[in-house]
Amino acid sequence: MPSFKTLASYLLLGSLALLTWWGAEYLAPKEFNPSKPPVGKIDYYSKHIRRTVMDTTGHPKELLLAESLTHYENDNHTELTHPVMTLYSSKGQPWVIHADAALLPSEGETIYLQGEVLVEREGGDDKGNRPIRIETTDARVQPDNNYAETDTFVRVLSEGDTLTGVGGKVWFGDDLRFNILSQVRRVSIPKETPDADAKAKRGRSGG
Repeated sequence: MPSFKTLASYLLLGSLALLTWWGAEYLAPKEFNPSKPPVGKIDYYSKHIRRTVMDTTGHPKELLLAESLTHYENDNHTELTHPVMTLYSSKGQPWVIHADAALLPSEGETIYLQGEVLVEREGGDDKGNRPIRIETTDARVQPDNNYAETDTFVRVLSEGDTLTGVGGKVWFGDDLRFNILSQVRRVSIPKETPDADAKAKRGRSGG
């Protein structure tokens, strides 16, 4: 049978082991994981957003639609899901911008579009403007300046013309201007005229 002194030694060793485990668990510094920043506090949330901005004459200037809006209290930023922004023009059809998501900082005039981004303008207006489709990802938009830019791949399509490259700047106000920054490539398919179409048919028939 173990003596009283032996039992006391076992109890002392057990107490020291328990104290060592407690110190390692609660007194050691916690591991920092920068890939998981603390989640900000949400102070309000809305669904099916529709916001119209008017110009000085009382006409619509901008229209914003989104599936949901989440506002964070910690840094006062706003996040949108599936936003659709319409920028109206006095010289033809409006510009319509689609994105997977968007981030609006608390200050500044730039909206950060995330994921797939699509910019479209219909044609067929009385100004003779052609329809245009611009495809890219992760763009930055300044609605007040009618300006957008991206550092990623860009594709511009318009009536048989396809322009591609990496990085781009677009001024999509009343007078469209865009600049592809690098690796520019253009493919153009000539539009067939009625005379050319008739000649092609005669050639195929042997006439």
